[in-house]
Amino acid sequence: MTNSTSKQKGNFTIEFAVVGVALALLLVFSMDVIVKLAYKGKLDRLSYSLVNVAKERTQLYGEDFQMTEPDATALFNIASNSLRRTAGSFELDGLGMVVEGLTFSGVGVPNNASVFELGNYDCRLPQNIGDLQDLSVVTSWGRQARLYRVTICYETENLFGRVLGGEFTRVRSSSVIVGR
Repeated sequence: MTNSTSKQKGNFTIEFAVVGVALALLLVFSMDVIVKLAYKGKLDRLSYSLVNVAKERTQLYGEDFQMTEPDATALFNIASNSLRRTAGSFELDGLGMVVEGLTFSGVGVPNNASVFELGNYDCRLPQNIGDLQDLSVVTSWGRQARLYRVTICYETENLFGRVLGGEFTRVRSSSVIVGR
């Protein structure tokens, strides 16, 4: 008999090593994806909440429709404090935020966009808010509605990237809303 068990003694060890490495990579990848999805959910909720605060600030603090740096800084402080409470391993150095506002001087006539970049992490999107002016509508009073966008980025752990030698760290969320 040529296929005796004594001739196949090392096969199990080699196969187990190959399968073990594949399972370990799958486990690290799954852990990394779960961490990033958890942060993505937090950032989605936070960007949506903050863009609503940006829109409603005119109802709370007066009729100034132009986004200002103190407004953007206040939104950044809300974001950092919220993430500090909800994310156990939050580091402020990994947070970046862009707050944008676009007003119109007439129907179809946009003013210069207000853009504020905050935090230590580059969070710019390839498309600016001026490119999204088609989302704005004309209100029943005959004026063009304002647009606001809040983009939040956070640099997470690089678990899978460390194993493969790549960089997979940035989690980003962006929300756009039409003002009143």
